[in-house]
Order: sequence, then structure tokens, then C-alpha cells
Amino acid sequence: MHLDPIGKADLVMIIVISAVYAADLVSVLYLIANRNYPPLKSKSPMLMVAAFVSSVAWYCGDLVTNGHIHLSGTVMANCKAFGVWVRVLLGVCTISSLIALRSYGLYRVFRMNLPYRGLGFYLPFMIYCACLLVYGIVSQVLSTDVTVKYVGLMDLCYYYDGFKASLFVFIWVTWLIVAYINWKIRNIKSSFNESREMALSCFVVFAILTFTTIMHYTHPMYPLSRTLRLLTTSLDHVATNVVWWSIMGTPLFNCLFRKQRYLEMWKRKLRQDGLQREYQI
Repeated sequence: MHLDPIGKADLVMIIVISAVYAADLVSVLYLIANRNYPPLKSKSPMLMVAAFVSSVAWYCGDLVTNGHIHLSGTVMANCKAFGVWVRVLLGVCTISSLIALRSYGLYRVFRMNLPYRGLGFYLPFMIYCACLLVYGIVSQVLSTDVTVKYVGLMDLCYYYDGFKASLFVFIWVTWLIVAYINWKIRNIKSSFNESREMALSCFVVFAILTFTTIMHYTHPMYPLSRTLRLLTTSLDHVATNVVWWSIMGTPLFNCLFRKQRYLEMWKRKLRQDGLQREYQI
């Protein structure tokens, strides 16, 4: 593979994606300030705040492991810290599990007639997080010769095939669970088409995840290619933003521009659909 050194294209991408996340941060702060506004509250605002934080962690990990910045002589050359804990566990897996938790919450409300809270709601997420913690500890203990290590000659992190496969299994299983739950709630009677929001999220994520999985195995040294590393990181964060905004875009926009009128319409549609109990109005 031709070696493309870090250059202006990487800097431009960093500036653009950072600007997008800065704008997202403003929206997140607005969401926190208005988290008790019923249409926003129904979207699990603190889960979505956590998903934003997780997506930022993913972005930071991508900058390190996808070859956009120099690692030599810095703490970022610790590939297990940034390539496993920050990028994969706190980033990819955590945001995926938070979206899965939201889907499970909808399933509990609309199919199991159970509340969107309590130990039964959080237990699957807690078990998943425990599995991630165990996985991270085991990865930390194992030698870098079988997991991920810094290659000084090329100034990048290199993932070994078996370890890389285990990471992809975690991500694929999580999103297959999201897709399955979304399929189970596809016919719920909801004025706000929440199952469609999750269907859009699943479609985008599966398309990008398929590309990323194939690319990692057909071009394992992709960080050396300017085109592939830019495409990989950009697609990752197109996915995180599509997922986040497909869920939060409509209520945030209406809270900002027509707060009271949208609230009255929201309540009226819920009453028509008989969803007062689920949304506690």
C-alpha cells in the first residue's frame, strides 16, 4: 500500500468533525437545560447526553488509531488505552449499548407494559457493561503481541486479527440486538414513529459497519492510505450524528422554535393514541 503521510486533508477533516461536535455540544447543553420539557423527556435525555459523550470518546479514539495524528513520543502511543478503552469500549460499544437500552425501554413500555425505569430496565445494560469491563481487563493483561500494539516505524496502532475479530463481534452483536428489538416494536401505536427512528439508525449503522468490517480485513494497514483513513473516520461520525439527530432532531427543533404549540400538539396526539400512561401526562 502507498504511504500517505499525515497532511492538510487530515487537518481539514479534524476541523470539520470537531466543529460538528462543537455544534452538537451546544444542542446537548440546550437539551440538558430543557430536559423536563415533555417531548424531550420522552426521548430519555440523559441517555442521549451519555450517547453524545460516548461518541466524542469514539472520535478521540479514531483520531489516534486511524492515523490522523502523530503518536510518537506522546501518551497516545498507548494503543490499549486509546485503541481499546477509549475508542472501542467507551466509544463504539458504549454508544451502541445506550441505543440498545433505549430500544429495550420502548419494548418494555409498548410490548411488555412495564415502566421505562427500575432494575429490570437497567439490568441488561449493567450486564453488558460488566462484560465490557471484563473484556477490557483481559485485553489489558494479554500481551500486545496478540492484541494491539504501537508500531514505531509506521507511527500507528496495529490490531491483530483474532483480537480485532473479537471487537467486531461485540459491536455486531449489540446492533443485531438493537435491530431485533426494533423489529419487535415495529407496529407500536406511536404518533412519533419512534420505531422508524431506530430503523433509520440501524440501516445507517449496518451499512457503515459492513463497510468498516470488510475494509479492516481487506486493507489492515488502511491508516497508511489517506483516502481510507479519512473515509473511515468520516463515516463513523456520520453514523453517530445520524443516530443522535434522528432521535433528538424533531423535539429539539420544536422546543427551540415553537415550544408551547408543539407541546399542545404532542399531548393531543398522545391522547388520541391512548399513550397518556406511557408518557405520564
